[in-house]
This record gives sequence, structure tokens and C-alpha cells, in this order.
Amino acid sequence: MTNEKMAYSPQEAAMTLGLCLNTIYKLIKQGQLRSVKLDRKILIPTTEIERLLSPESSTVNVNNKT
Repeated sequence: MTNEKMAYSPQEAAMTLGLCLNTIYKLIKQGQLRSVKLDRKILIPTTEIERLLSPESSTVNVNNKT
């Protein structure tokens, strides 16, 4: 097993991506950023952060009001 981080908290993801925490929660709510809930903790897999940043990823829209 490697020492690389496998998942981020929403706060860590926001800091890593340079986004505000509310944007991370909007992306999760809109289904644009997959998360896993363990007990009461929300975790975002590292693969999701990488997917969001990939050039193949479609443009992310956080302005939808739902």
C-alpha cells in the first residue's frame, strides 16, 4: 500500500482545487463530483479530483439552482 492520499475531505478538496467549500458541496449535490459518506464524514476519492481536472472532463457548471 502506498502513502498517497486516497480521499479528501470537502475542506481539503476545496483547498487543493482552489475553490470555496460551498462550490465543492454544490458539485457533490449536482452529481458532478462523486463522494462517499462514511458514518457522518464525507470523503471525495482522489480519482474524482483527478477526473475533475482532466482535459477530457466536461465543463463544470455550479450555477444551476436546484
